[in-house]
Amino acid sequence: MDAGDDDAVLQYAVAAIADESAGAGELAAGLAALCDVLAVSGPDFILAIPHAGLAARLPALLAGGSGSGSGSGACGSSDVPLLAARAIAEACEAAPQWAPRFARHGAVDALRDRLLAVDCIELAEECLRALDAISLECPDECLRRGVAAAVLQFFDFFSTNKQKVALQIVWNVFTDYDEVNAAKAMEAVPALCNLLQYSDRMILESTISCLALAAAGASGTKHMSKLCESNVVQVTMTLMVDEGWKSLNDATLTGILGLLKGLASVSAKAVKSLFELNFCELLEQMITYYSYLHHDSHKVQILVELIYQLMPPLKTSDQHAKLVTAKRKLIMRQSRYMNQLASIVALIVQVAKSAALSSICHSCVVLIGKIVQLITPNFLVELQRTVNLSSFLNCLLARKNHHILFETLKISRTLLEKDQLFSLETFTKEGVKHAIEYIVSQSKNTSHQSERNNSMKESCLCFDLESSSTVEACSIENDAVMELAEEIKKNFFSVKRSKKTSHRFGFTLRSVRDFFARLNVYALTHPAENPDSCKQLSDLSRRLLSDELPVTSTFEFVQSGSIKCFAVYLSNGAYCNADLNDGPVLEQLSKVQSRLQQFANLALTLSNKSSANPLGILVEKLLDTLHMCYDSFPVMLSDEQISRESMMIPLRYPEAQEPTLLELKFRRSRKERELRNYNGVLSVDLFSTPDTTEPILFPRVFRRTDQEAASKNSNQEIEANGSKKLVESKNDDGNRSSRLRFLYNGVTLQPSVTFFESILRLMNKGQSDLLIDPSFWEKEHNITYRKRKKSKEISSQSSYYTRLSHVQENLQRAWLKDPFFTAILHGKLPGDLDVSDLSYNLLFMLKVLEGLNRFSYQLLMDEQINKFAEGTLQDLNDLEVSIYPVPRHHFISSLLVNKLEVQMQDTFFEDGLIPSWCVYLVETCPFLLSFDTRWKYFCLTVHRSFIPDQVNSSPEQVHNTLNQVNGHLDQVKSPPQSKKYRVARSAILEGAVSVMTSHGSSSRIIDVEFEGEVGTGRGPTFEFYTTVTHELQRGGLGMWRGDSGEHGFIHAPFGLFPKPWSPSGTSSQGVDFTNMLQKFKLLGNLVARAVLDGRILDIPLSKAFYKVMLEQELDIYDIPLFDPELGKIVIEFQALVSRKNFLETSSRASNPMVDLTYKNVKLEDLCLDFTLPGNPEYELVPGGSEKPVTLESLGEYVSLVADATLKSGIAKQIEAFKSGINEVFALKALKMFTEEEMECILCGEQDAWALKNLEDHMEFEHGYDMSSQPIIIFLEILREFGREEQRAFIQFSTGAPQLPLGGLASLEPKLTVVRKQCDGNVDDELPSVNTCRHFIKLPPYSSKEIMRTKLKYAITEGLGSFHLS
Repeated sequence: MDAGDDDAVLQYAVAAIADESAGAGELAAGLAALCDVLAVSGPDFILAIPHAGLAARLPALLAGGSGSGSGSGACGSSDVPLLAARAIAEACEAAPQWAPRFARHGAVDALRDRLLAVDCIELAEECLRALDAISLECPDECLRRGVAAAVLQFFDFFSTNKQKVALQIVWNVFTDYDEVNAAKAMEAVPALCNLLQYSDRMILESTISCLALAAAGASGTKHMSKLCESNVVQVTMTLMVDEGWKSLNDATLTGILGLLKGLASVSAKAVKSLFELNFCELLEQMITYYSYLHHDSHKVQILVELIYQLMPPLKTSDQHAKLVTAKRKLIMRQSRYMNQLASIVALIVQVAKSAALSSICHSCVVLIGKIVQLITPNFLVELQRTVNLSSFLNCLLARKNHHILFETLKISRTLLEKDQLFSLETFTKEGVKHAIEYIVSQSKNTSHQSERNNSMKESCLCFDLESSSTVEACSIENDAVMELAEEIKKNFFSVKRSKKTSHRFGFTLRSVRDFFARLNVYALTHPAENPDSCKQLSDLSRRLLSDELPVTSTFEFVQSGSIKCFAVYLSNGAYCNADLNDGPVLEQLSKVQSRLQQFANLALTLSNKSSANPLGILVEKLLDTLHMCYDSFPVMLSDEQISRESMMIPLRYPEAQEPTLLELKFRRSRKERELRNYNGVLSVDLFSTPDTTEPILFPRVFRRTDQEAASKNSNQEIEANGSKKLVESKNDDGNRSSRLRFLYNGVTLQPSVTFFESILRLMNKGQSDLLIDPSFWEKEHNITYRKRKKSKEISSQSSYYTRLSHVQENLQRAWLKDPFFTAILHGKLPGDLDVSDLSYNLLFMLKVLEGLNRFSYQLLMDEQINKFAEGTLQDLNDLEVSIYPVPRHHFISSLLVNKLEVQMQDTFFEDGLIPSWCVYLVETCPFLLSFDTRWKYFCLTVHRSFIPDQVNSSPEQVHNTLNQVNGHLDQVKSPPQSKKYRVARSAILEGAVSVMTSHGSSSRIIDVEFEGEVGTGRGPTFEFYTTVTHELQRGGLGMWRGDSGEHGFIHAPFGLFPKPWSPSGTSSQGVDFTNMLQKFKLLGNLVARAVLDGRILDIPLSKAFYKVMLEQELDIYDIPLFDPELGKIVIEFQALVSRKNFLETSSRASNPMVDLTYKNVKLEDLCLDFTLPGNPEYELVPGGSEKPVTLESLGEYVSLVADATLKSGIAKQIEAFKSGINEVFALKALKMFTEEEMECILCGEQDAWALKNLEDHMEFEHGYDMSSQPIIIFLEILREFGREEQRAFIQFSTGAPQLPLGGLASLEPKLTVVRKQCDGNVDDELPSVNTCRHFIKLPPYSSKEIMRTKLKYAITEGLGSFHLS
């Protein structure tokens, strides 16, 4: 139909409809023609239709006010109402502007009445359709006319699709409705509450959303009571209990919480119902989950606000008076209700201390303040026995945010008002009194005030929890914090200063100093000369670390200087000491080593297993103190946040975008005379740092005296426009050489931190959250520069550190080369951190203690060997040590985890704008962050490892590389594209090499299919990785220890480790050395690809091999990790060598060699020669098979065995393996993980599933649900499976024998069981699968025994090929 035809039909239809004398048949024909035209016309055509007549006539026809012709139609009497409703729907859907026209002429009433009349279901559905369109444009009109209740009146009569339309109409009219219409909204509430019994998920979720909107709009008590009378609280709670809230989608859960919050805010009855249902316990579970596991700040905020509404409002207006009285009576008369509130305080305190955002912390503090105000003095004393509120307040008073400070001071005042004596005592001990007095002292510091005035305005956190509305004007005046602090000091601290505080500090400090003085004596005195010294020291250690430290407040711990005392002692005075430059290097190294061993012996050994671990107590105290350094780790926030899954695969290149530039105006310092004044603006990208900008700026500001320096930089100046941030100068030792010092507002900028971050932090000085204001990008930021003066002290220090590093390289023990030992040896952390910040001391000590804990076995074994050498131990069997290391998760800082999680949700993070503290922690102190957080960080940042190192590339190479990357960006989106390869099972290793070689460093995901098989996608690809890793475990390849050359798979109960090859590279088994190295390179490729693509490898690598993968040093203590028998012997031989060396140099031994045997057997009688144990063809020295091992040559033998086993014998294999990883991404990116974590990343979860939660992570569809008898039997069978059967089932259903990182819960898509359609006898059928979609097609077997038999047959015989499923 063309435009002319449309016009003709329209004219006919309008005329027919307008004719009031027309019969029903004529009207129906006109309406039908109108509907046809509207259905095919665009909005412009429909809007051009004269509306005056139609807008009034169609509602009238729908209502039945015109047209009385006889004849039966679709509705039993006439088609006219049906067609009129359809025409209204068609017009409003195509051109929404028609909706208010119809509404003005009574269409809403007509549609509502026809809907309630239920003349016929077809007419009712057309009315729903029309109301759906009109309610979008005229929600208030629809609500006033009672549409919400009407569309739900005959809900059960509609189809599922139309039921969802009805709920959509309710949602439309409830969204942001005016309170004057609350009564009409409440008319629909009973019907909505009835719908909560529905099993359909979408209907249930839509109903909850509607109820939440109803509660949000009806803030009045009278209207909200209707919701309470409808048992909404009880019904919604049934959806939440037994962790049901975890299965609700985000919108539904948010809706429920909002609904309950609204009810609690106005109804004491709702509050009572929640308390009776033990709601606080549920809240604790949810807050813990969203604070520490799922990191959802928005949910935490809602939950905190919900708890707040359980209590009486603080406002005492007439509007709230009755509610205040009702809630207060309810809570105060029921002690169990008060106990529920008190039980949640401890959790809220931890959430506030660890919250990444000031807004969350502020909400928690406001909540705690309300609880403290509510409870009685006696109950408050009881509460403080379980929750150290004073310590919490002191932690918050260390922050700079005025809103948090003000609310904290209010709590302090309330506590003092309720119990001045008790509170003042704890305030003094925990430092609250000291902190308040410090705030008061700042009132005289005018520079402090001016500094705040120059910074950006602090973001207002004020909000009215009573009405859940944002307050426009900040309620905290400029001097409010100072005035409140002065009030508290005047009214409560007016008594003379207690001497108890200084005495306590003195006692703590004396205890610490006495402890280290005794340690020093112990270090200088031989145990044989003073046998009681060890016991005395152990007693003192227990008293200080296990008894004193737990009861020492964080404030006392910091003020006493204990942290620095620990650092100075362990580093032998090197900590933050610049005067060690000329000291003897070997002596310093020896003393530090000795002190670490002594401290490890005291801190890691327990008198009995039930004792508290001293090191654990110290770590806990340090982490608690770290909460006081909240502002040292500011979060940079833009306008947009992204919710990220905890388990994800690494991102590829982000989409290409125009780079954001920062305008920097460089000016010479006033005192600078040697440099020219640049006084110009440079546009730099957001990644530019002082280090990378200096080569661009320096040539432009030098004078003639700097000619030589200028000539060295001339090439860099030419390329400045194209690669400003890619060029830097370095010293001979590889460190950056800075010739300029850059300043912003008089503050020196850190050379390695971006200008963007430094300026943002200084502009927001005194704030915890760095909010990026839009005006930030419009400003020119003034940067001052001056020439950096060369420091002889720095040069001397550099020389000293170089000598230390050189000595370290030649040490035998791995722990002596670890970064933690380097830090304590140098007495400083790597990088250019601010030494004056309290966090520096804490990070230093935590790094040292984590390293000491990690190497506790090696440290104490070294000490045991020394004791054996000196004769304190007589028997080699006594070399074993009993240690109780602190579990690694005890080193995790919840504060830093939360901050990094929030930072990673910001859009800037994905673009590479990562605050320097994030990078520093991940690279230097990864142990402070949880594995999930580090994995997420890796996924978001590893794509930058795909680009070659630009610093060492020529400008042309950089330009070409960037062009290649930019050209690739359009191809790599989210999810990333894949590339398919076809391989033959009969030549799987050759095919794998070909795939990896062809794919190279491409960021695309590899998909594999097998020749001659129909399967493709995820399942065959998982099978490919599994099969290849199995093939690499076959004997005869010369790759692994224990390979005797026989066919079959290598049995390695302690994990696979490379087999040493002699320098000649020959093998009696006829294995080609080059071919063997190619397989290690292939393994490296597989590892890298498995990490990037989220694949699973089924290969049991040893812990020692993972350490090599993470570029960690190995020593003799690592040999037991893959060969316990050999490792034990090597360690015992090393002890014997140490004994021999001691006796040779000791004046106390008259005949040093007379009793030196190996377990009463002479070395010569062991018949050892200089060949590698277990590998006689590997000669440790030329002619080694003919050279016997004697006592004299035992030291050389041990050294050569260790070298061949851990270094030279496997060096080329390890080099090939690492090169395979580096071909894909930089291996160093994996160093943030531990050995156990790498095994989990590569090989998946070792525990196949948690039996009790099996059904929670599976779906049942197409004929099955949770209550189906075959499903009940199926789950029973799975729970009865053993480990190998579980592996077989997982491989059968997913293609890999292990579940991915995160276990069954992270399987994507979810494991889904559907009913298999069978043509013949059901019991003759086998289960089948679709591994790509994780679909299990299960026949409904007649018995459990038959199902078990068929399932076992399928999972064992159905592997190894992909045919029709």
